[in-house]
Amino acid sequence: MMAMRLQLSRWGALTSLGDTEAGFARLCEGASGLVPAMGAEIAWLSAAEGVERVGPVAPVRFAIEAPRGVGLADAALGGAIFDPEGLAVIVATTAGAMVEGEPVVGEYVRGEPLSTPRAFFWDARLHNVADALAEKLGATGPAFAVSTACTSGTVAVGIAADLLRAGRARRVLVVGSDALCRSTLFGFRSLGIYAPERCRPFDVARQGMNIGEAAAWVLVERLDAGAGPGAIELLGVGVATDAQHLTAPDPAGKGLGRAIRAALGPVDPHEVDHVNAHGTGTQPNDAAEATLLPGLLPNALVSATKGATGHTLGAAGVVELVLLIQCLRTGVVPPVVGLTQPIHGVAVSSVLRRHVQRVGVSTNLAFGGHNAAVAIRRLE
Repeated sequence: MMAMRLQLSRWGALTSLGDTEAGFARLCEGASGLVPAMGAEIAWLSAAEGVERVGPVAPVRFAIEAPRGVGLADAALGGAIFDPEGLAVIVATTAGAMVEGEPVVGEYVRGEPLSTPRAFFWDARLHNVADALAEKLGATGPAFAVSTACTSGTVAVGIAADLLRAGRARRVLVVGSDALCRSTLFGFRSLGIYAPERCRPFDVARQGMNIGEAAAWVLVERLDAGAGPGAIELLGVGVATDAQHLTAPDPAGKGLGRAIRAALGPVDPHEVDHVNAHGTGTQPNDAAEATLLPGLLPNALVSATKGATGHTLGAAGVVELVLLIQCLRTGVVPPVVGLTQPIHGVAVSSVLRRHVQRVGVSTNLAFGGHNAAVAIRRLE
């Protein structure tokens, strides 16, 4: 029996570059949403010593002001309306809605009275964003969070496909949402991989990553038999584990290679036209992708968008999938912002390239040797 074919029928994103269309235009211009931490208009960043640059979403009036992770997701949806019958909601996140709860955790640790108990006991739950969105949309299907660190967004798309093929949902809204918060920002700083300057994916002189915040979404549905040219088919999602190192990928990218092949299924890797790589700007991460991609996907041009948006952690997979969709539909490959001297062999560029694209892949890597890839195809 032929597997159910799926499509990404609608999508949107809100990053430090702006909303779906304006943000993509700025990306193609080579702009960056990364700003000095002290100028990010987020009060607690004044204590972020050693964190040079961050990618905050520009001040917008959130309809849901707190928790911030919920407000970001709601703003990214921009009032979009979905048929709630059989609608499942999956939220990919690392921090959930815990930014407001972090100061209260400090009070708890110090044995002080909790100033806002709700932020400690309720708002900071990992799945709070999913609950809030499902309630607002009236969704009657499953609602839950996925948190597999930086692969969360891509894994969530794979779970959406499983729900549809198992008949557990009629359509699935996959949302990636992560707000800037102390735990992730200071955590990466403590690992010594937070760049002392703007991050430079795939550059010989790269010194580490920057963190951004964002929310993005895709609606996954059964591919309509009448879907015409330009429709975006979800070919598949692949997940694999290296078990090589706690925080670094296999140097040869073996696990990522397995994930990409699984995502492509019967599609020949030579047919891939564009890879939106994980490209964090860290030494081991970029080196592994630069080693793997030229051999596995020899005809694909490579982009890496974190130099423009920052690493949006659990939201990254959905953010970068939306950007890849826009690339396939417009026939452009954005410049890698911050790139001056590329790593040898990987097909990246600091300038915008026009390139006919039918098949695209987006990759994500995470702690614990976790690798994930999603493959899509633009129908002709």
